[in-house]
Amino acid sequence: MSVKWILVILICLIQSGFSENANHEQDWVKNHPITGHFEGNEPFWSIEIKNNIFILHCNNDSVKDTLFLSKKQAYTETYAFRSKKVFGIIRKSSQGCNLDITEAPNPAYEIYFSFNDTTYMGCGSISLK
Repeated sequence: MSVKWILVILICLIQSGFSENANHEQDWVKNHPITGHFEGNEPFWSIEIKNNIFILHCNNDSVKDTLFLSKKQAYTETYAFRSKKVFGIIRKSSQGCNLDITEAPNPAYEIYFSFNDTTYMGCGSISLK
């Protein structure tokens, strides 16, 4: 899948999946916790997510914030997410993560996100409860 199509999917998911209602967002986070770990390189970065709170380590920056996850896309396991400074998509790949930029064995998920006007991509895993 080309980066162009991934960005089109990202925009569609963001427009359709996020509510402006703060109470709705808090309920969604409480009722749909996500936990996981992703990493990538050039430059090296990592995201650790625990119950929708994430810590991003990228270059010399660290960001801790709440991750708001959209509802799953209808026919694939693709999610849009956002926080105050980070937004992007997480998707499960049937062949595993083909980006080959992680030391984790057989990661099933790919992540594409924007932080400080730069796009990053990587591999990892998530657990939805």
